[in-house]
Amino acid sequence: MSVRVRFAPSPTGYLHIGSARTALFNWLYARKMGGKFLLRVEDTDLQRSTDESTRSILEGLAWLGIADYDEEIVFQSRNADEHRAAALRLVEEGKAYRDFTPKEDRSDLNVKREIAERARSAAVAEGVDHRGNPYRDLPLAESNQRAEAGEPFAVRLKVPREGQTRFADAVYGEQARDHSEIEDLVLLRSGDLSPLYNLSVVVDDIEMGITHVIRGQDHLTNTHKQILIYEALGARVPTFAHLPLILAPNKAKLSKRKHGEVVSLTTYRDRGFIPAAFRNFLALLGWSPGDDREIMSLEELVSEFSLEGIHRSNAIFNFSETDARQWTDQKALWMNAEYLRTLPLEELTPMVKSELESAGLWRP
Repeated sequence: MSVRVRFAPSPTGYLHIGSARTALFNWLYARKMGGKFLLRVEDTDLQRSTDESTRSILEGLAWLGIADYDEEIVFQSRNADEHRAAALRLVEEGKAYRDFTPKEDRSDLNVKREIAERARSAAVAEGVDHRGNPYRDLPLAESNQRAEAGEPFAVRLKVPREGQTRFADAVYGEQARDHSEIEDLVLLRSGDLSPLYNLSVVVDDIEMGITHVIRGQDHLTNTHKQILIYEALGARVPTFAHLPLILAPNKAKLSKRKHGEVVSLTTYRDRGFIPAAFRNFLALLGWSPGDDREIMSLEELVSEFSLEGIHRSNAIFNFSETDARQWTDQKALWMNAEYLRTLPLEELTPMVKSELESAGLWRP
């Protein structure tokens, strides 16, 4: 089976260094295995997604030297009809159902999510099935009739009442979650029947033939839900590999909102980092070749990369928010300096020419 991986960013801002590392690990694995590296732009948040962000992401991947996608770029928003059709097909097959609960009464609204989660936890502790939705077992004929009459509905997946969803993560090992802890997933929103994230991701991954999903550890909780959708659609479940998070020195998650430009890939490009140096730095942020090597060529990274070499512990991005001299991780600065010292003049010249010209120091 040929390996097919994808990087799937949301174009709602600049390319975060954590996302850049995810893209790099996918690219390295594809090249190591002789597989395909695909790009899918998950632009379904139409209010926040922008063309500028898409351009920034594409430019960042090109700067890292990993923009040689093996197929055309997929834009998720263009696949909404396919996502919707998949959910409605599950309704016809009895694997999902229309939920006619009025919007103001639904417990899956964001504002009520925390309350609903507490209720589910309490129900599980008491051995009560939390999925008491009156529409779960509504006869299909009646469901169709109400839908045809124009009554608004959401579509939910019928999560099995008993058992577990299990999978072997390539990094974190065996994972299991009781079905009693998972609500009947909303696949389509009430009203406009717009597809939700988990459905869109699964349908697109099936259509793209993705064999390995390599992504951040913060997606682990989604994986059990997505496996249920794969199984309902009768599709092969891919191999999952979840990457450790990249944390700030205080062990907090690196955030665009809180940490600003230090987590933006564009910052390193604009500050004159050598692309190969930063790529080398990112590759070793949560992965190792099994020895103490630090300076590695692209060829070496491809040759040595493996999912087994990915660490389970989170990576620390060491920088100071108060000392300008330590504005980023010192290892990144050291590595960039090492690359600068060994870079051939013909490769260095194009990188510094514009700066020298603006300073009046360039002589043709």
